[in-house]
Amino acid sequence: MIKKIVLLFLLLGVISACTKDDICSKETPTSPFLIIKFKSKINPFLSKDVNNLTVTTIVNNDSIAIYTSQTTDSIAIPLNTGANITEYLFTQNNTTSDPGNIDKVTFAYERDNIYINRACSFKAIFKELITQLEIVEGENWISEIEVNKSTVENEDETHVTIFH
Repeated sequence: MIKKIVLLFLLLGVISACTKDDICSKETPTSPFLIIKFKSKINPFLSKDVNNLTVTTIVNNDSIAIYTSQTTDSIAIPLNTGANITEYLFTQNNTTSDPGNIDKVTFAYERDNIYINRACSFKAIFKELITQLEIVEGENWISEIEVNKSTVENEDETHVTIFH
């Protein structure tokens, strides 16, 4: 009889310990990615593909590739949720035989951490976004960077436009 009572309490404890808050569903919004659109510097109303685009970032002296040799006119990249700055290397025409043309872009911002729930914890909102292109005389393939939205809180619209 005591074994049944102990088993019943153990079963009730397990059932009552699990709530829907213990699992972070895929529909729950998390820290948004930065949406970047590439446009023509000659006609800024036209989207323009970047040929063989590779996007990498440096984290703790390790190079992490976000995109590798893709031809695209828009990308979504993560910003560092643990710092107020993220640096990326944008490489155009990156192939196995040619390292391509590399431009370094720095994204600086303020972070606002918002509590979601117990399972998902916090998500970051990035505010006061600014960009800086490292200029290398005569070698940059990026001609201009424009911040369209200085607050990154969702992935529904373009935050940054890069003209090339």
